[in-house]
Amino acid sequence: MSKLFIDDGAIEFIKKALAKENAPAMRIFISGGGCCKQFEMAPVKKALAGDVTFTQDGLTVHIEKGLADNTEHIGIKYDEQRGLLLEIE
Repeated sequence: MSKLFIDDGAIEFIKKALAKENAPAMRIFISGGGCCKQFEMAPVKKALAGDVTFTQDGLTVHIEKGLADNTEHIGIKYDEQRGLLLEIE
């Protein structure tokens, strides 16, 4: 993976959510199995083995190794109506 972009609105939203959970970072990962895989984000205390870690504007994001290895770009945006939006290319 070459790029992680998080817009300012998403950074502020995530920082507030992490503070409520008393977690220092967020993790992006693939969940589910078979035909029902989905991308998820969750507050975490630390990275898992193999995670790729990024920091932007004081926000730490851990990305599952398999996801990081197979994407060129991950974007996180905040929309007031729809919440956090995850774009993966």
